[in-house]
Amino acid sequence: MDHFFTPNVEMVVQNRKSGKMNQTTINDAYKKEARERVCMLITRWMYEVAIPFNAVTYPSFQPMIEAIGQHSVSMKGPTLHEVRVTNLKKELTLTKDLMKDRMVEWGKN
Repeated sequence: MDHFFTPNVEMVVQNRKSGKMNQTTINDAYKKEARERVCMLITRWMYEVAIPFNAVTYPSFQPMIEAIGQHSVSMKGPTLHEVRVTNLKKELTLTKDLMKDRMVEWGKN
């Protein structure tokens, strides 16, 4: 069923922050250990590539973590080409679209 319906990442993050998704399970101890291991790997990676500590407070951080968790157990990370070319072009297009209204306002001044 999960293949047909995966919840919106932003909604999942919002529900967790508001406490709507707190349910005690039998595997809480295991989940705590697994979470600590994952957090340590993320933290170590942040140290290696010199990502500032406050990056975890960005609004885009938790939805990214949620999307990774929803994908699958064996998700492969993006390739260098995807990061440098494909996704960069998509992000640039998105940013230009967001700036269109601002550019119109700038032209009026």
